[in-house]
Amino acid sequence: MKNAIVCLLLATLFSCTKKEVEQPADTATPEQLLAITNYYVNGASGNDANTGTSATAALKTIQAALNKTAEGAGSTIYVAAGTYKERLSWPHSGASSTEPITLTNYSGGTVILDGVGATNDAQNAMISISSKSHVRVNNIRIANNIRSFAAGIYVSGSGTDVQVTSCRIYNIGWTTDSTAVPTASNNANPLVVVGTTATAYSGIYFGSNQVYACNTGFSEAMTLSGNVNNFLIENNIVHHIRNIGIDMTGHYSWTGAPDSVNFARNGNVKGNVVYNCISPVATSGGIYVDGGKWINVEGNTSFNNGAGITVGCENANRTAEGINIRSNFIYNNKEAGLVIGSNAAGSKVTWTTASNNTLFKNYTNGGWGGEISLQNTDQVTISNNIVQSASNIVVIALLGYTTTNLAMNYNRYYTQSGTANTITFDWGGINGTTYGSLAAFQSGTGLDAQSTYGIPSFVSSAAGSLNLHLASGSACINAGNPAFVPASGELDIDKQSRKQNNRVDIGADETAL
Repeated sequence: MKNAIVCLLLATLFSCTKKEVEQPADTATPEQLLAITNYYVNGASGNDANTGTSATAALKTIQAALNKTAEGAGSTIYVAAGTYKERLSWPHSGASSTEPITLTNYSGGTVILDGVGATNDAQNAMISISSKSHVRVNNIRIANNIRSFAAGIYVSGSGTDVQVTSCRIYNIGWTTDSTAVPTASNNANPLVVVGTTATAYSGIYFGSNQVYACNTGFSEAMTLSGNVNNFLIENNIVHHIRNIGIDMTGHYSWTGAPDSVNFARNGNVKGNVVYNCISPVATSGGIYVDGGKWINVEGNTSFNNGAGITVGCENANRTAEGINIRSNFIYNNKEAGLVIGSNAAGSKVTWTTASNNTLFKNYTNGGWGGEISLQNTDQVTISNNIVQSASNIVVIALLGYTTTNLAMNYNRYYTQSGTANTITFDWGGINGTTYGSLAAFQSGTGLDAQSTYGIPSFVSSAAGSLNLHLASGSACINAGNPAFVPASGELDIDKQSRKQNNRVDIGADETAL
């Protein structure tokens, strides 16, 4: 437990500050702005026989510019607007976090790496980065890579300080057929880091990217897998993916990393918007922690996915541990808003919290399902959440799963019917009992002793103008656990202080009185 607390603190404190890419200005040369070697690429007028050291002596291809960089030296490659049919192999590491090797657009132009008819056809990724450090990819669009195991940006091996910022990655897929049903061998990865050795890939930053319209098969839009340590995924928009949106995984043997470090860990997933990530063959979470450890999932908005936010472990006899799911808006997902637990033999989710989330009308599939689904767990706490369901089923512990050392309290429940006596807690995994009201659930389990039933009072609950911030006078204001103390750096859905008055609010939004 002490180790878990230490690692959670590390994850909370971690921030991977991205280095802003400075564009050439009329009043100063790029060399004056950055004390590193710069190269220029212009697909329309450049020539790879040029030096590439000025806009007037630009290279024609991006790969030629990358090849001119030196190992352990900083460089910025400025690419003029245009479509470049190249698959790039990143040859060198930068010097440091302040002198990286950077690939970016020139003067705000739109740069597209297009996979149709691209060079280096034997490579599946549009940008392949293998065991390189101090790398930046900024303001590049990557599109139209359709093949088995297609990738947008594929980072593998070990290293440190890799940042992908303000990129757009789209139409990456294993097939062009949007109706095709994949098998486990059908995969595509728009943006992925895989730590493959005993030395971690660390200091990973994905910020302000858009990943969309990708047919990923059994893979995901953004993925951290294998030995990956210390990461920040923030302010990205991920949508219309044919499987999971953002995924932090662990314990998959194909990575090649030793099992003791074969999982994503010590990271933050913050402020992302994820929607319409739906698999045709399985439950697909907008955000998924699968065997990862010591990760904060905070301040995200997840809607219209297969499930909202999921924490599990698909590999037998392993755990996902120390996951904090807090201050998220989770609504209108096809299945549960929040899934916590493992269904793999001998595996479970442990030492995990779901606090101050707002769950609203999930399980749009209808039928026997609800807002929160629990599988095999131990030491899980569910507190200070708003849980408003479209159906009368709210929390489910499915038959055959074991939920031990569970704590639930200071939650606010409400159902579409508006009648407290119709709220249903299916507790089949505990003792085979279904409770038909909050009072019956409290009495029968001893859980949720200070939780309440009633309208949360949002700014707007209407489908066309949904706004899940708390309305003035909401019963959720100053109604959370009075002993609540925010973790270091913990914020609400709007990145404001998590506790603004004498007592924390219930739900993702913290209202200043």
